[in-house]
Amino acid sequence: MKKKLMVMLMFLLVLTASVSGITASADELTGRSLEKEMREMIDKGILSGYEDGSFKPTENVTRAQFAAFVARALKLPDATGSFKDVSNSSKLAATIYKVNSAGLMKGYADNTFKPNDLITREQVAITMENVLKYSKKPLVEKRVEFTDKGEFGSSGSIRSVFYNANYNIISGIPNANGTFRFEPKSNATREQAAAFISRFLNAEEVVAPPVTPPVTPPVTPPVTPPVVDSGFKLATIENGKLVKDAKAYNTYADAVVAYNATTKFEAIYHGDEIVQVKSGIAYGNNTVSGKTGTAVTIVYAEPEFKTQLTYMEYGREMRYIESNDKSVKVQAGGSIGYVKHSEVDFIPLKLITDREYYMAAADGTLNHSTVNHAAGSKKLGVYPVGPAPSFMTPNVPYYSYDGVHFSNAQGTLQGVDYQYFQFLSVRSKTNYTAEDLDRYIQYRLTEVTSKYPTALQTSKLIGLGKYIKQMEEQYNVNALFVLGAALHESDSGMSVNAQTKNNLFGISVYDSSPDQGQKYAKPEDSITAFVTTYVNARYLAQEGGYAKGAVPGNKSTGINVHYASDPNWGSKIAGYMWRADKYLGSKDINKQQRAMTVYSSTINVRTEPNTSSSKLFSYKSKNLGVNDAFGYPLVIIGEEMGTDGYLWYNVLSDMYPYESGWIREKDGNSLLIKKIEK
Repeated sequence: MKKKLMVMLMFLLVLTASVSGITASADELTGRSLEKEMREMIDKGILSGYEDGSFKPTENVTRAQFAAFVARALKLPDATGSFKDVSNSSKLAATIYKVNSAGLMKGYADNTFKPNDLITREQVAITMENVLKYSKKPLVEKRVEFTDKGEFGSSGSIRSVFYNANYNIISGIPNANGTFRFEPKSNATREQAAAFISRFLNAEEVVAPPVTPPVTPPVTPPVTPPVVDSGFKLATIENGKLVKDAKAYNTYADAVVAYNATTKFEAIYHGDEIVQVKSGIAYGNNTVSGKTGTAVTIVYAEPEFKTQLTYMEYGREMRYIESNDKSVKVQAGGSIGYVKHSEVDFIPLKLITDREYYMAAADGTLNHSTVNHAAGSKKLGVYPVGPAPSFMTPNVPYYSYDGVHFSNAQGTLQGVDYQYFQFLSVRSKTNYTAEDLDRYIQYRLTEVTSKYPTALQTSKLIGLGKYIKQMEEQYNVNALFVLGAALHESDSGMSVNAQTKNNLFGISVYDSSPDQGQKYAKPEDSITAFVTTYVNARYLAQEGGYAKGAVPGNKSTGINVHYASDPNWGSKIAGYMWRADKYLGSKDINKQQRAMTVYSSTINVRTEPNTSSSKLFSYKSKNLGVNDAFGYPLVIIGEEMGTDGYLWYNVLSDMYPYESGWIREKDGNSLLIKKIEK
């Protein structure tokens, strides 16, 4: 297990280099209207992330940060300067002096640059005009009528916007009535800044049409605007639907008083939006720029929407807990958090006609039936998760938001079950050989021939068993997990991305752009990328930014938290692993002693079972979710009583290339690790 310190330092340097230029995971950016531009700027290294691996698309941009974006985009030459508020030791000093020397951003009369001041949209437009001049692009106006043009500081800054509009760099913000505003005094966000620069880099000159004399339009009678319901109203259920009461309330507080004074009302509306129900379910119903079905719902730790926990696929089910006119408290997977009203909708309990459920089949298989509530509770399908737990009665529906805690139709908990492969560390190794994996691939392809008649001849998975096993040996990522992920993401090697791009894992394919995706020379290259760039560097290493546990997992722990919007991504892959294991002789299931951290603060992993030994890495503090059930999953391979009188566990290491490390069972009286029963 032990490695020399020099090896460890060299690995950390390599890891740091590989992570610094990573593409943002879907959790922050998926479904945002400026997702494409953000990802492009991240991939080009123009926009960098934060130490925690996030990119914060809605965070405001400072003058220093925007200067850095511009300098990187234009690859400006080195320059020097002497602003009295820009220290030469500042990380962004070099880029500030580059843009200043190029004449793109000026300082102030008192010889300051004010690097930490937030930059407004108007100031960004002026800077981008300077960028156009620097790049020797003709300045041609494309006039846009903004409803807030009176808020601009000068006619010159309005022209800056018009020059940028000619190259489709700037278009404005749409109003509800079809007009546009610019919000010149609003601070620019990181995603807006990324969009301006991305569009500049991809700009093709659009010459404004010649001005023609105005034509006097014919006089038409005035159009009466539609009546928009306003204020707060209460609603009852009549004939299978919600019906709003005639009485309106000016404030939410007044509506709540009336709502709680009787049991006849089932919901509170604000205009045409439901803001509260007695009980029921919530589901993702977020749309961005008219792209229905492509946006995810972000789940935050606080009602002020500051810290992101995870995100949910459009139409997918969440447990409704409570709400007010500002936020909605939900359970998404095993995480309790808050979502924005604009990103969810509700179904009152009395109006639920169908929902997701689990059911044990007669042959002992646990199946999961899924639903898209945004499409009228349309069934998405049924997939096998693994073996049904013993507390389940066959052919009886059970309900679970996290795939671990199962209740009956009345909401009474019936049992807890951590599916083996779903919560098995991918650092464990399968007992199957390359030949075994190829044998299961061939068997799986016979199962899909009704859908893909040529699968046995054309699947991109054929013959990859040896390469997948090589990845396991070289990079400590379970081969059965890699195969399961490839089977799921590539539809058994037959998806369009697999067939045309050799992309077996949906890499760079997002909810908002399913037709996109990274192209590889051969399928093996996508396997290498998935294992090294994604699994090892981003989702398992604590320095990677998206590390929530080294298991397929769910929306509270594991790779699924940030890798996919589908809350069942982890259980679907686990289902493939279980089916492969079952077909090949059940050599893997229940062979490892699994465990879960149950401590929300930092936990150190050490080289030896004592606190004086070197620290391999630390598990970051983590929201433990429902019933503190979703810490970091582990595999225990040994245990020893330490000289400090505490029990120590030898666990598989999430940190590549180390094979294992030691964690103490307790810190004082606080339990750190709890074993999962087999």
